[in-house]
Amino acid sequence: MLAGLLSLALTSGCGERPSGDSSGGAGAPAAVSAGGTPEQKAVPQESKVSGSKPKPQNVPPDPLPVFTDVAPLMGIEFRYFEDRVPGRFLLPEVMGGGVAWLDVDLDGWLDLYFANGAVLDPQAESVAVPGNRLFRNRAGQRFEDRSEVAGADDGGYGQGVIVGDYDADGFPDVFVANYGNDVLYLNNGDGSFRNVTADAEIGDPHWSTSGVWLDLNDDGMLDLYCANYMNVTLQNNQVCLYGDKPGYCGPGKYDGVRDAVWLNSGDGTFRDGVEELGLSAPASKGLAVCAIDLDRDLKPEIYVANDMEANLLFTRSTPTSGTAQWREIGQQSGSAVSGDGVNEASMGIAAADYDGDGLPDLYLTHYYQMKNTLYRNLGGLLFEDDSLRTGVASSSFAFLGFGVIPLDYNRDGRPDIFVANGHVLGPAIEPNSMPPQLLLNTGTGFRDISEDAGGYFLDAWIGRGVAGGDFDNDGDTDIGVSHIDRPVVLLRNETAVKAGYLGLELLHPERRSLTGTRVKVTDSRGSSEQTLAAGGSYLSTNDGRLLFGVVGEQVQVDIEWAGGRVESHSNVATNQYVLVRPGQQPEVRVR
Repeated sequence: MLAGLLSLALTSGCGERPSGDSSGGAGAPAAVSAGGTPEQKAVPQESKVSGSKPKPQNVPPDPLPVFTDVAPLMGIEFRYFEDRVPGRFLLPEVMGGGVAWLDVDLDGWLDLYFANGAVLDPQAESVAVPGNRLFRNRAGQRFEDRSEVAGADDGGYGQGVIVGDYDADGFPDVFVANYGNDVLYLNNGDGSFRNVTADAEIGDPHWSTSGVWLDLNDDGMLDLYCANYMNVTLQNNQVCLYGDKPGYCGPGKYDGVRDAVWLNSGDGTFRDGVEELGLSAPASKGLAVCAIDLDRDLKPEIYVANDMEANLLFTRSTPTSGTAQWREIGQQSGSAVSGDGVNEASMGIAAADYDGDGLPDLYLTHYYQMKNTLYRNLGGLLFEDDSLRTGVASSSFAFLGFGVIPLDYNRDGRPDIFVANGHVLGPAIEPNSMPPQLLLNTGTGFRDISEDAGGYFLDAWIGRGVAGGDFDNDGDTDIGVSHIDRPVVLLRNETAVKAGYLGLELLHPERRSLTGTRVKVTDSRGSSEQTLAAGGSYLSTNDGRLLFGVVGEQVQVDIEWAGGRVESHSNVATNQYVLVRPGQQPEVRVR
């Protein structure tokens, strides 16, 4: 409630739902009066912030963003198989699959992994469906489909792709969160993978979505937090009416499922760690997970985006027995619900320091005609719903957002936002397909500049999983997007920027988790800071490197490592990627 009052104090002011479902589609809001919600009424007056002037929305940004779909040109041909059956309306059919960037063979070039669907009804006629797809990056010039050869082409109904080196051999492993039994792939180090799910004793049969690899108990080994969504089966599936048209029912029709926590035993096996570490919460409906240090103590929190239920925020408690403990503080922090105290349909998370105050903020995508939400970090693990003042609300009401990433497309030191949009009720109900969005961070808020960003943004899609990564190592963030009904795209960032860049790959000598590490880069313009995070977006894994826009040929790099070690590196050459280990000088990774 306090967050809502603060948000309204910063502004000058602050439809009927189809029949048949008390919750609408996935993430649908409760019924509202014809006059609209308080957020909707505030939108026309949103520009009347004290001390500010409305800005023209048709002024093109400088530089113009240029994103070009190069997937077919680069050898990437893939379309997610959702197994839609006419008249069935089984919710997994419309939720899509994840995208992940990972360097499979440590050659310095990011490879691309897509989750794929499968036949949902075991009694149905068999259909030949390719499994998950792995495209190997050939020095930024092309991609090669190595799915079958690599052995990571899981045939389950793929949802999330969670990347992490759980056995600390230097090579990234892959956990695939499925609708059904999950799968863990061990990287063999030669470009291939091995399914070790049974031996590792990991995974569950629930509808799993997103997750993060993170050292949850401070033993130096990566553990796994995996969100579970809802108990939706062929047996309990329901069809909802929107007017007189059938469509997919939303979260109000199904029970949530408890999230899973898998602790790494160090011998290749895992055990359930929910109760052991205090990472317990009521069964909810998780779709996205992000681990990031929100209070500058160099220890990451875990934030879970739930669909039409309160979001979760876990932080560490002071251990009483030598074992790390966690507690859930979402409601106390102001980041569980909207500023008006309403549960929102949280789909994706983009965590970044949007206002440059040194504290990461949380941007969440939500349902159609329910605003996306920007939780501004006030410090001390307190948050304010700042969606109205910053323009986040007005830019999102007409969309239903899923995958979302922060990226500094123009290298001005302020993270901008990419959002993949698309509805969930079904093809007979409009709107269905929607344009994606690119939101420019102006320093005081956000402006939708999608119409200037290229042809992909002028078309309508049903966007789902999104992952950002610099596949050609040219110092800007490219974007992989998975859709419903249409092929995946690879958006190459071709923006003509004037500033240079510095890419940082952080690595512990013992390959321990460094999530929470804080890096400040100082150039002639001033300083810019980023915090190393894990997870985020929706069902997807981003490039794990930190990318800074810089001015000049050399910069100062200051690092506060997770664990407390502080280091400074002067005269670091720019326009390259460097590898940095605690206690060692930066090494050129890719120039």
